[in-house]
Amino acid sequence: MGAGKIFCILGGIVTLLACYLFSFGDFPLLPGAYFYGLGLFLNIGDVFGSGIALAIVFAILGIILMFSGLLIILGVKSRAIGIIGSVFAIFMSVWFLLSFYMVFTGDLLLGVTVFVNLPLVEGIIPLHVGLGGSIFATVGLGTYLLLGGGVLGLIGGIMGPDDF
Repeated sequence: MGAGKIFCILGGIVTLLACYLFSFGDFPLLPGAYFYGLGLFLNIGDVFGSGIALAIVFAILGIILMFSGLLIILGVKSRAIGIIGSVFAIFMSVWFLLSFYMVFTGDLLLGVTVFVNLPLVEGIIPLHVGLGGSIFATVGLGTYLLLGGGVLGLIGGIMGPDDF
């Protein structure tokens, strides 16, 4: 098995773990609520029912994010699909970081809030490990894992699935 395939598989697994098991962050103003991928699925009915076009766009981007780990794993067979999935994971993780550090405000911050919900199992899903942030929000380990998985997938996609 080539190195590109290994990077794609590892990047996809890390991205899936970040999306489904770890939190992206939390707000001190909303005690007990976290930003996490499954929170989007819990909010999906409310988001589409609200009729707010921007929130619906952000929800669609979030749904694509939830499948980006699978796209990275599919990079084992197709270089382009792996690169698309990894670039999307990198884009979303950078967007989350900029939102948590208050570089983005207003409408762009609204996109992060579609992921906010109470935990499914307190202390387990999502697993929240705070790694800094601003007064406004704490960045979770899931954001950095998402970035790392995207970078691993990008490396694997660039190297390609070929065995030498």
